[in-house]
Amino acid sequence: MPSVDTSSAIAAPFASASDAALAIRQGVTTSEHLVSLHCDRIARLNPKLNAIVIHDPDLSLQTAKERDAEPAYRPLHGVPVTVKEAFDVRGWKTTANFSPFRNNIAEADAYAVRCLKDAGAVVLGKTNVPTLLADYQTCGPLYTTAKNPYDLARTPGGSTGGGAAALAAGLTLLEIGSDLGGSIRVPAHFCGLFGLKPTENALAHGDGHVPPPTRDGRGFVAMASIGPLARTMADIELGWNALKPPPQRPVRVHTDISRYRVAWFADTSAACCDHATKSALLGLIATLQANGVVTEHRPFDVQWERSACQTWASLLGAMVGQHCPWWMRQALKVPLTYSARGSAHSIASAWRRGLSLDFRHFSRALSCRHELASELAQRFSDYDFIISPVAAGPAFPHNPRHNPVRVDGSPIPYFDFAMPFVVPYNVCGNPVLVVPAGLNSEGLPIGLQIASAPHTEPDLLQFGRLLELLGYTSPTPPSDVLDSIK
Repeated sequence: MPSVDTSSAIAAPFASASDAALAIRQGVTTSEHLVSLHCDRIARLNPKLNAIVIHDPDLSLQTAKERDAEPAYRPLHGVPVTVKEAFDVRGWKTTANFSPFRNNIAEADAYAVRCLKDAGAVVLGKTNVPTLLADYQTCGPLYTTAKNPYDLARTPGGSTGGGAAALAAGLTLLEIGSDLGGSIRVPAHFCGLFGLKPTENALAHGDGHVPPPTRDGRGFVAMASIGPLARTMADIELGWNALKPPPQRPVRVHTDISRYRVAWFADTSAACCDHATKSALLGLIATLQANGVVTEHRPFDVQWERSACQTWASLLGAMVGQHCPWWMRQALKVPLTYSARGSAHSIASAWRRGLSLDFRHFSRALSCRHELASELAQRFSDYDFIISPVAAGPAFPHNPRHNPVRVDGSPIPYFDFAMPFVVPYNVCGNPVLVVPAGLNSEGLPIGLQIASAPHTEPDLLQFGRLLELLGYTSPTPPSDVLDSIK
C-alpha cells in the first residue's frame, strides 16, 4: 500500500466523508490514519464542546486496522462516523440522557448502526442528546451541556445537538440522527450543516432507538425519521444510501433547476423570523428566480398550522407514554408543559392528553393527522418544494430554564422559536432537507428547510445538489473559537 500522504486535503478536519472513502479505496490514506486524526481532535476539542459522550479510541483504532486489512469495496469503508446517543451500539450505553436509563447497556446494534457497519464505517462514538430527546438544546442530568462550535455560549440545537456540534467542529465525517420534531433540522440549521429528515418511517426507526424504550421493535411509532447530517450534499447522499432506504416511486428529477416549482414562506402565525433569516430566505428565492424557477409566497393557513402542532403533541405523548408506567407518564407531563408555557398553539394540553393514553383522543388525533396530510398533499400537486426557515433565528444562548427567546429584540415563547416551522412536516410525514444559507452579522449559521412530497428523496437530493452548485455550502466555525478550546 502507498505511504500515507499526511499533507493531502483528506487529512484536514473538515474533509468530506465521500473524499475520505475515495482516498481509502485508492490507497491514498488509511482508515487507521483518519481515525487516529479524529481521535486526537476529539481528545483536544471535545472536553469543552461535550459533543461526543461515548468514545472508545482503542476500539475505534482496532476497527480501523481491521478495515485496512480488508478489501475497500464498501461505500463507507474505513470512514470515521458518529451516531446519536439514542441509537443502540452493542456493548455501549443508550440512556437518552434520562436518569432511569443510566445503566441501559445495548445488547445489539440498532438498525441504523448495523447499516453503517455493513457499509464499512468505523463508529467513533455516540453524540450528546437532551433528556428523552425532547428539547431544542442539548443538556440533561447524565451528560454535560453540549456547546456550539460557532459560539460556545450558544446551543448546537437538539436533539441531535451533540452530533451537529461534532460534525461542525471536525470531530467526525458523518453523523446519523433522528427527527421527531426538528431534531435533525434544528441542529443542522444552528451549526451550518446539511441535514436530511427522510419520509416518515422510511427506515426502521423503532429498531434499537430510544425512545420508545422497547427492545422487541413493537409498538406505535409515528412521525419519526432517521437521517444523515453532513457538510456536503455528496455526504448526505452517501449517508442516506448507507441506511438502505427501500425502493422509491418514480419522481421528477431535473438537471435544469428552472424546471422546478417552489412555494415559500418566512413567518408562521406563532413566530416571525428575524431579519437575517428572512434576508437569507429572500436571497435564496431571488437566486431561484434568477435561474428561472417559478416561486410563490404561500404561507400555511393559521388553523391548519395550529391543528398540526396540537396533533403532533398528542401523538408524541401517546408514542412516548405507551411503554411507560403510570408514574413515569405523570412525571413526563411536567417538563414539556413548563417549556411550552405561552405557546401560541397551546400544545401542553394536547401533550398531557396524549400521555393519558385515552384511546378516543388518540383516534381523533390520527384522523386529524390524515386530514392534515391530505391538505398538504394538495399543495405538493402545485409545487415541487416548500422552502421556509427552520426556526425564527440562529442558535440562541444556553437556556436551561426555557425562558422566552429574543428575536430581533422581542421575546417569543421558547417552543414557538422552532416548533411551528418544523413539526408540520413530522405530522404529515414529508421529507425535508436543510441547506446552509450563510452566516448572520454575528457569524452564526443560518439554514433553510426544503420540504417535498413523501417518498421523493431523489428529487429533494437533486435540488440540494443544484443549490450547492449555486454556492449554498457548509461554512466552518471561526478558527478563534476552535483555537480557544484546544
